[in-house]
Amino acid sequence: MVLTDRNDLDDQLFGTFSRCHELLRQEPEEATSRSELKELLMVASGGVVFTTIQKFLPEEKGDKYPLLSERRNIIVIADEAHRSQYDFIDGFARHMRDALPNASFIGFTGTPIEKSDRSTPAVFGNYIDIYDIEQAVEDGATVRIYYESRLAKLELKQEERPKIDPEFEDVTEGEEVEKKEKLKSKWVRLEAIVGSEKRIN
Repeated sequence: MVLTDRNDLDDQLFGTFSRCHELLRQEPEEATSRSELKELLMVASGGVVFTTIQKFLPEEKGDKYPLLSERRNIIVIADEAHRSQYDFIDGFARHMRDALPNASFIGFTGTPIEKSDRSTPAVFGNYIDIYDIEQAVEDGATVRIYYESRLAKLELKQEERPKIDPEFEDVTEGEEVEKKEKLKSKWVRLEAIVGSEKRIN
């Protein structure tokens, strides 16, 4: 099962695989409804099924998603695995695993996440392969990306300071003096960044 989280991606992948059906030795299927998805997964083996993760939403929030198949030979390939794959309490990820409890999951993503509450390796296992930007450049699949840091010089003329201070005093009334000075410094820098004529030019 090839899984995406957007209809346009689902259609795009289905179209690509359909044009390569000779290599698959079977015609891929696109599940357009939950009932069709269940029907396509009820075979004993085989089948290349395309669908979206939104099909794994139960009828009522809080309900357990019904079992679609107990097959152990289902492989779910999740494209864009950095999105919508992490809610195991009452989200698509939980419902998909309720529907296919014995399936194996592989995730494809250009931006894996490794945070305490969202982790691509925790959901999909260790990396099988990493195709990074350096490899893509070597293969000619993309061009090298260059980052050029530029500093915008900040200037605040002394004659402008009296205009800022009275307003600032009103906004920060009641703050401690030390905190006020830190805020003033930060606010002045922000004003200078936004209004510097040289920066705007």
